[in-house]
Amino acid sequence: MFVKLAADGRVTLEDRDNFRAFKLVVEGGPAALDSARKALAGTAELPDQATAWIFEQALRQRPEVAQDTAWQQNLGTMIEKARPHGWIDEQKKAIKAHIEWTEKAPERAP
Repeated sequence: MFVKLAADGRVTLEDRDNFRAFKLVVEGGPAALDSARKALAGTAELPDQATAWIFEQALRQRPEVAQDTAWQQNLGTMIEKARPHGWIDEQKKAIKAHIEWTEKAPERAP
């Protein structure tokens, strides 16, 4: 699963049933770090260009999964499996993810 920040500022949850992989995908290069931080306020904290701490509540409250009991349980299982590896920040209630910077998606012709 990954959280995606599109170049237009939209935040989406992609590949949401893949609990074996977790990352943040940001359209744009690492030079866009400050704007990514602003766009993701309340969703994630980006201490540097390589690391994101994605808030558990922000994931759980996404409209596409908020009412999905099985998804919520699977996220809890993923968090428990990640905990021994240091990928959970108990104080922030956040999950560690690496950041993948991508080029902006090409515009589609009408």
